[in-house]
Amino acid sequence: MVAAGSNPKLVSEVERIVLTRVAAGRLVLPSMPTVAAECLKLLKSADFDGRKLATQVGSEPVLAAMVMRFANTAANGGNPSKGIEQAIARLGAQRLKSIVMEYAARELFRSSDPSIAEASRKIWDHSIAVASLARDIGAFAGHSDGDACYLGGLVHDIGKPVVAAMLLEAERKLSQGTPSWLDISVWTHTVEAVHRKVGAAIAAEWKFPEEVCAAIKDCSDYDPGNRSSVANIVRLANAVAKREGYATGPIDTDDIDAMIMVGRSILGADEEVVRRLASGLRDRIGTSGAS
Repeated sequence: MVAAGSNPKLVSEVERIVLTRVAAGRLVLPSMPTVAAECLKLLKSADFDGRKLATQVGSEPVLAAMVMRFANTAANGGNPSKGIEQAIARLGAQRLKSIVMEYAARELFRSSDPSIAEASRKIWDHSIAVASLARDIGAFAGHSDGDACYLGGLVHDIGKPVVAAMLLEAERKLSQGTPSWLDISVWTHTVEAVHRKVGAAIAAEWKFPEEVCAAIKDCSDYDPGNRSSVANIVRLANAVAKREGYATGPIDTDDIDAMIMVGRSILGADEEVVRRLASGLRDRIGTSGAS
């Protein structure tokens, strides 16, 4: 185990490599899973072929399970769908796009390396918490696209698992082939330093909606000019999730409280509303994720 803060060379090297590649447009980005890309291609057409889409969805068990689960919720009628094609017809194109993008994002958080897998699981739990809160806050704020709010929350930290993989690779090279996973404080510092730019690059490559891209690029400052934007909703949801215990590293409680206070003001939500929306969060997260 590398002691906390004892490997500044590693931190500095990863930052340098990632930021240089991002600036030069040479960062090797993960491709969207083939099935997801094919599904989104079919969904571009207003009169998409439901049978072809069902075939694509059915070829990937995780995606098929997600589609069936979302289609069978009470919000979609409560009556179980008899098959994928019926589930697709029930959900509609916009909802399906969101589900496919969630599936694609979830795949980035999977790793065969146990250290990255555990760290990524915590990031994913945080992301699910933010997504769930963003959807509810968006509904309170009168945002017309709950799926965009949910997706923005889900992928706001999408650069983190990618940087984690780069970090492990760099550690192995710098330690002459004898890998030892970093102390969590070193890992957190490094990932936090570069993940936003990596996430924004992935979002652009995968053609996420612009409002979702904005939620990825910056979670630190609200935009007073577009008060009920997806990005502002995600910023508040991110702060609330951290206050509720869903954080991926150390937090400054004063900063979190300030972010919540400003977000409440911008979106017109008092503290009672925020606490009500956050109640039962743990139970909701247990049924919201892709896994």
